[in-house]
Amino acid sequence: MTKCVLYLFACVAVATAHVCMISPPQRGSMLGINKMGAVDCMLVAGPCGKRAVGPAVALTGGQNFTVTFQKNLDHWVKATPGYFSIMWGLETMPLKELVRIPDMGQPSLSLFSVNVTIPTDKPGKGYILQTQYMTNNPKAPPTFYQCGDIIVM
Repeated sequence: MTKCVLYLFACVAVATAHVCMISPPQRGSMLGINKMGAVDCMLVAGPCGKRAVGPAVALTGGQNFTVTFQKNLDHWVKATPGYFSIMWGLETMPLKELVRIPDMGQPSLSLFSVNVTIPTDKPGKGYILQTQYMTNNPKAPPTFYQCGDIIVM
C-alpha cells in the first residue's frame, strides 16, 4: 500500500503545473506561479481546463494585444520538441490558431510574450484566448491549457 501511495505522489509531481497565462489573466488564480509546479497552472483538459468563465478583458477587433505566458515546468525533449500555441475563438467551437512558438528547451519559469491581432469577430460576444503547451513528450501529458476571457468591443 505504501508503495502505491508513493507512486501516486510521484506521478502527480511529474504531471502538474506546466503553463501559466499572465496576460490576459488566466481563469482561476495565479497563486504560486513563480514556483515550478503551481497548482493553478496544471490544466490538462481542453479547452480551458474545465475552469469557469472568469472576468473578461475588453478588447477591440483589429487591436494588437500582447499575450504573456509562463512555461511553468519544462517538458522539452530534444528528439521531439513541442510548441506553444495561442488560439482564439468561442469555447464551444473549434479554436483558430493565431501563432505558434517552438519549445526550444527554455528552462522552467521562462516567460514568453507574443503580439497578436484580435480578430474582428462579432462584437459583444465572449471569446477566449487560449495558450496550449503541446509537449510532444511521451512521458508527459500531451497538452496543457490556459484560457483568458475576452469581450470584443
